Amino acid sequence: MKAKGQVIDENMLIDRLLPKIEERIRADVIRSLISALEEQLYPSEDNFREEFVKRVEKAGKSRGKIFRTKKELETHLKSMVE
Repeated sequence: MKAKGQVIDENMLIDRLLPKIEERIRADVIRSLISALEEQLYPSEDNFREEFVKRVEKAGKSRGKIFRTKKELETHLKSMVE
């Protein structure tokens, strides 16, 4: 093989390129694995949005907890921390 008047040893060229090719393939495989795991572990954005909307609608229908005094509110907040 000749390039610009120089003889290039094919084996030397392969030895130089092979590590770069392997690294790119390794990076692509790792990205694909991470992507596949994320799809299995985390809900899709559409499912997450639907669940969020359902929770908000449910919260909007409930009366919630009503505190008559500031002390009742403080007591409730402290009980949540403990």
